[in-house]
Amino acid sequence: MTIPAFADRFLDAVIDGHLGSGLVITRQELINYFPEDPESTTGCFLSNSEISSATHSPTYRKITLRVSPGVYRVHPDALLERMKHRGIAA
Repeated sequence: MTIPAFADRFLDAVIDGHLGSGLVITRQELINYFPEDPESTTGCFLSNSEISSATHSPTYRKITLRVSPGVYRVHPDALLERMKHRGIAA
């Protein structure tokens, strides 16, 4: 069994209602939810996965939108894609 990519683990936590408030999540919530992951990953994940940061961090999946400093919204299409992959959406 392979370990899911961090982006998939993040999306799963949001989908399952363990992380964030609806589609909105803060940087600190993410860091607190994944204490086993290094803060070098969790601390920059949301900003690096921001849709408008394509040139800044091109290897990250673009799945978030910045709402305000430290606050992000998960793009609904990213959630739907992950839900389809998990077989919980058509």
